[in-house]
Amino acid sequence: MSGSSGQQAVFGPVPSRRLGLSLGVDLVYPKTCPLDCIYCELGRTTAHTAQRGLFRDADEVLAQVEKRLAEMETPPDFVTLAGSGEPTLHLDLGRIIAELKRISPCRVAVLTNGVLLADPQVRRDLALADVVIPSLDAVTQEIFECINRPAPGIIIEDVIAGLKAFAKGFGGRLWLEVLLAAGINDSPEHLAALATTARDIGPELVQLNTVIRPPAVAGVGALSLERLEEIAAGFGLPCTVTAPPRAAAAGDRGDLERQVCEMTRRRPCTISDVAAIAGVEPGRAERLLHELARQGRVRAENFGGETFYRGV
Repeated sequence: MSGSSGQQAVFGPVPSRRLGLSLGVDLVYPKTCPLDCIYCELGRTTAHTAQRGLFRDADEVLAQVEKRLAEMETPPDFVTLAGSGEPTLHLDLGRIIAELKRISPCRVAVLTNGVLLADPQVRRDLALADVVIPSLDAVTQEIFECINRPAPGIIIEDVIAGLKAFAKGFGGRLWLEVLLAAGINDSPEHLAALATTARDIGPELVQLNTVIRPPAVAGVGALSLERLEEIAAGFGLPCTVTAPPRAAAAGDRGDLERQVCEMTRRRPCTISDVAAIAGVEPGRAERLLHELARQGRVRAENFGGETFYRGV
């Protein structure tokens, strides 16, 4: 799949739990990914593939980034390649990262599931970024297939070998994300193996996460904050529990409705999420979400005792 889509590839800036104020960039179409993770807040994978392609037109994406940055009084902390699919699937990944660093004062981060790091070209492309945050939720094929549901032919040992090879040659900051789902990948034996593998990879930091938004598969459970902190303390290398975002967006730019529809299509948001993303009072965010729900443009979902709004 390739060519100009006319679709918006750039979203935000949004407050990120890890990257401060982040301008997001989607390089692939929703939801194109080598994995179909049971916990994914974006829902089920609709294009389940590990085949790289051109997807969104690189020049169009870069033009959208330039336009959005020109509209901002203060540049964000990061331009982040993430969003509605796996960014390393894009064959122009290396050129896009290089051009983003040329046209912007921002650092470039990439959020990736790490599956394609077994490919030396993907490792060369990603090496141009300032921060790379790959994920690793499993170290056995059985648990990998249970929690991440890879496309056919993807072997967890190859993924881990790719992560190790990338870490060895990467000059930027490498943060490894581990998402834990209750009763699936949080047994003491698997946690010990995860910790050993993480130490072998050697990231600057491990970030533990759990299910905090409505997952792709109903019934996938979260670990408590106390349990996550206990696991982090025993990981044997710098390890933190991912906290809620503290950065605030720059405020309503006059297109609040579009911002909210754009963001809730990418991930379910609470009223407080929308208020933080848009830089408005919670009461205004609540009124807008209720109106969008009345119009059928978002739908409400309950998860973990909270109400999330998902764009439709």
